Amino acid sequence: MDKEASIKLSGYIAQKIIEGAPTVKYTKKDLETEIKKYPQSQLDELQKEGYYNGDFETFFVVKKFCDMLDIWEYADDGYLKKLFANAKRHSKQSFYSDPYLTDIKVPTVSDGKFLLLNACYEKGELFQYDMPRLSEDIVVPKLGFFNDRVYFPSVYEGEMPWVSVCPSELNSMLPDVDKAEGRCLVLGLGLGYYPYMISRLDKVKSITVVEISEKIINLFEKYILPQFKNKDKIKLVHADAIDFMKKVQRDEYDFCYADIWEGQVDGAPLYQRIKEHERRLPYTRFAYWIEDEIRWYIDRM
Repeated sequence: MDKEASIKLSGYIAQKIIEGAPTVKYTKKDLETEIKKYPQSQLDELQKEGYYNGDFETFFVVKKFCDMLDIWEYADDGYLKKLFANAKRHSKQSFYSDPYLTDIKVPTVSDGKFLLLNACYEKGELFQYDMPRLSEDIVVPKLGFFNDRVYFPSVYEGEMPWVSVCPSELNSMLPDVDKAEGRCLVLGLGLGYYPYMISRLDKVKSITVVEISEKIINLFEKYILPQFKNKDKIKLVHADAIDFMKKVQRDEYDFCYADIWEGQVDGAPLYQRIKEHERRLPYTRFAYWIEDEIRWYIDRM
């Protein structure tokens, strides 16, 4: 399987996850029964080949998931080994220990087409916990699951999730948190995960957040911002981020984080427009959500 074929298959898997929230239903007894079918010598061989990392529960869930989507028919050994190697059983306790999830609790309320609520992953529900590494020769989705029901803040637009503080959100944003310092500009509000995390840093003095949706700002100001321990650092601006950037002065901000896109396809043109401002703002350090993926997409255009 070449890289293009792996990307196509990974896109298919990602779409199935988005469309159907595939879930492997099982009990502790199911695991005990299933592992008896595998002699230790077979488990050792599976581990040697890269299918098994010592956690039988992860192996079991991913295997059942591959059965559900009939992945065996489309993937070769190289793809499958990498898929299993990147799969991860997530800890409910570790997830809930994230500072945002520890401090921020949300009710179920709506404002127009937006609904703020606690969404959930069911036990055994597959999701992508981080972006796939598009620079590698074989590209696979990073599959994750919890072995218990897990709740997390989310905003739905109609019936579709608009933003959620889920593992993929944490993993894709956390690498850029420590980059923030001084006077910060954040383009895109969402549920305020990134502003919250950088507000905890002593080196961050102020945070201006630009958001195009007034209803999202209203939900955030009323139900989420009051729970921020350092809410006095936050200033919210209702504006289009691209229009706002045109008015930013050379020495106005020390750092800018941009997150106003859903993925690399819609993000590419917006990323390029913000990069133009980066060139004229030499005193501002910039960081971008999923920048590697966007740059990979631009190189292929």
